[in-house]
Amino acid sequence: MNLPSAPQIYNPVYQSNINREIALADYANQKKNATVEVGAGRLVLQSPNGTRYEIKVDNSGNLSTSTVST
Repeated sequence: MNLPSAPQIYNPVYQSNINREIALADYANQKKNATVEVGAGRLVLQSPNGTRYEIKVDNSGNLSTSTVST
């Protein structure tokens, strides 16, 4: 996150914008010791040889993998 330099004197509008930027970035971060839900995103893992695999689940809970092209 790149935040602009602070003004020389306190500016409540500037501070409000900074607080909003920090809150948005915090919301997007993955938290430790929390449940991970991917939702509409993808879960991609890389094997030791560098191959990338996407993990998928069907409506019965069965998992499958497929390679991900770069």
